[in-house]
Amino acid sequence: MEGATETRRHARRRLPSAAALALAIIGGSGALARAQAPDRLVDLVEATPTDRNVDVLVQFNCSVRYLTHSPLDLGTSAAIRLRLGPDCGTAPRNEQAPILNDGGLLKRARVEDSAPGEAMLTVEWSRELHFVLAPTSNGRGLRLRLLEVRAGKARISLQDSETPVSGYAINLDSATAPFPPEAIAAASDLLRMPAYVSTIELEGQIWYRLRAGPILAQKDADRLLAAAQQKYPRAWLGINDEVAVVAEGTPAISDVAPTVPVDPALPDAERNKLMDAARTAMSRKDYPRAIELLTKLTRQPEYPARSRAQELLGLTRERAGQLAHAKAEYTEYLRRYPQGDANTRIRTRLRLLASAGRGGKRGTLFGGGDAEEGWKLAGGASQMYRWERSTVTTPEASNEQQNQNAIYTDGDFTARRRGERFDFTSRVSAGYAKDMLDVGPGDQTRVSAAFVELNDRSLGVAARFGRQSRNTGGLLGTFDGLFASYQLKPKVALNAAVGFPVESTRESPQTDRRFFGLAAEFGPFNDKWDFGAFAVAQTLAGETDRRGLGMEARYFVPGKTFIGLLDYDAYYQTINSAVLMGNLQLPARWTASFNFDHRRSPVLTTRNALIGQPVQTLDELLSLFTPEQIRQLAEDRTAQSDIYSLSIARPLGERFQFSVDAFASRAAATISSGGVAATPATGFDKTLQVQFSGSSLWRSSDLWVIAARYQDSDVATTQSLSLASRLPIGGAWRIGPRLRVDRRESTIDAAQEMLYVPTLRLDYQRGGTWIEFEGGAELGNRDLPADTETSRRYYFGLGYRISF
Repeated sequence: MEGATETRRHARRRLPSAAALALAIIGGSGALARAQAPDRLVDLVEATPTDRNVDVLVQFNCSVRYLTHSPLDLGTSAAIRLRLGPDCGTAPRNEQAPILNDGGLLKRARVEDSAPGEAMLTVEWSRELHFVLAPTSNGRGLRLRLLEVRAGKARISLQDSETPVSGYAINLDSATAPFPPEAIAAASDLLRMPAYVSTIELEGQIWYRLRAGPILAQKDADRLLAAAQQKYPRAWLGINDEVAVVAEGTPAISDVAPTVPVDPALPDAERNKLMDAARTAMSRKDYPRAIELLTKLTRQPEYPARSRAQELLGLTRERAGQLAHAKAEYTEYLRRYPQGDANTRIRTRLRLLASAGRGGKRGTLFGGGDAEEGWKLAGGASQMYRWERSTVTTPEASNEQQNQNAIYTDGDFTARRRGERFDFTSRVSAGYAKDMLDVGPGDQTRVSAAFVELNDRSLGVAARFGRQSRNTGGLLGTFDGLFASYQLKPKVALNAAVGFPVESTRESPQTDRRFFGLAAEFGPFNDKWDFGAFAVAQTLAGETDRRGLGMEARYFVPGKTFIGLLDYDAYYQTINSAVLMGNLQLPARWTASFNFDHRRSPVLTTRNALIGQPVQTLDELLSLFTPEQIRQLAEDRTAQSDIYSLSIARPLGERFQFSVDAFASRAAATISSGGVAATPATGFDKTLQVQFSGSSLWRSSDLWVIAARYQDSDVATTQSLSLASRLPIGGAWRIGPRLRVDRRESTIDAAQEMLYVPTLRLDYQRGGTWIEFEGGAELGNRDLPADTETSRRYYFGLGYRISF
């Protein structure tokens, strides 16, 4: 016992400072805090389609807390404000996040500095959609669900083809009185395209908008807008800003009848020619032509090959997306040919069509997918060069340092095959950072995803094996192992996972830490509610690491969203995280969102006992402390933290937006134990921000944002003013100048500091090609009672990405 005591005394002399421990505890992630902040904030953005929605997982490399987002729940993007943990470092956060995209819906994800200690993550997708957003239970991820993305394929369609229902339209003028017919005709003659009038209600007043469109290509829209502004100076460009009117009278499924024989009999040779032509049209995916030819054959009186034509007609309509007609033709086959050779195949297809039309979740990871069979390949590659240098000058000395000089290379690849019953998917996402500093972190290789997946759509069973990321069902991000799902009932899915947690995607699989989890998902009920429950058992070196129990509830209707999350550790008998957040559409066009987030930071696990200790493994720590002492050390190193946020916003007319955001956060103290110093509580860090934005003010589709911010914490008060813009300069090129000015007063040393942060970004994005240049600086002057300090930091980056 005396030897162990002496060992602990020596261990205490090797411990890091209390300040370093505070960073590790408050901003930790369940593992030891890294000596150096991660080079990139976002490790991966992964989009996973299901039958109706697309689930987007954002995985961070350090602790990040969600504050608020805009717009509320409908748009082509989401701007998400984040509070960065101390383990994220203080370097400028301006980066393009790597996207593992399936289906091409996501356009890009970008991180930008927004204020001291905060960042703005903007995720963009290709069309306007409703969405729901929630943080993860471990504070290192976000989940974004894009709703009803795939409704056109999962639901019944009775049209032979789809036509665009929206696109670009030129808003020529607005008025509170209807436009006369001659004004509409004059607009049409000027632009030589259809002109019309739409209405919108603003603050109880009906406004009439004179518009021209639709226009499919942006270059045509920009050209016509320039012409329109010669006569209509207030003209601006609308993009997907009106919903097409759905024609009434669409027949229900019961109204769809199969093709019946009514035509005179044709010679066998003529029937064979029609069948050969139909097969050729199917191979060319000319489904309208194939349907026409097969319909002629099934309208014939009974003949030996008619059963095959009946089956092919159902198959062709299914591939064309005409699910109701396909069901009718398949059912007719079973009625006419109860002993037919294709009975088994057709019954299987009818089961698949029935599951495609139901409202519950599928027991799959990627859902039903595309109606097309065969292999599909997708992916992309990107490179980004980053350079950063800083200087700190005082009257006595000057210190210059190269902070960053690196090339980041990322690649992702997806191979997917859809069969009649089975779907196979394989994904790889990896990156390599080439460090060119003389004294730096060194070269780093990252593997964010590497897995294979098999999905049996008939049984509703799917399994995925390899490195993957999930932040539902009690799973805390990336792991190496197996995940399986089974659709027990239309509204009940069961999930199971087993494997090894991944602390860093720069590491190979680590087998000393293991977990097993079970989860169930229920819903949706009334297309509004869905629920989930989970249980997870995790061990470290044979000792209990975590026993998580929890549930999640989600409610969504347009204009109203509520999400509740609870994660309870049965081993430590404490709440690891409890989150309640929601968005509301209020009267007079006001919207409000709130977030109450209480959690242990980092997530409470036995591994937290290693924080501040002179050893790296639990086995080594067991030589210094008993299991009971280690459990207490884990609790002592894990602080409680809270974040509260409230945001309100209101559009002003059609081009302007006003918002007010209020945030408050605090972290509790930790006690001294095991030779590790205590950390004090932070008190409330309070922030108030007012923001005003406008679009299409100078040119079509431009964006201007001005924001004023006040932050009060235990260490300083900060006032900030920022102006940001994003301007089209021709074709697919955009330029984005920004300027932020901070005034900071320290309560610790009475220092006053002025900080100027100018940045400029130039980017090009068209199709699968993206090119970006960004440069910026942080220019600071700090006045102390007896001294002055000048700081300069400059950085720039140049990058590209090509997707296919």
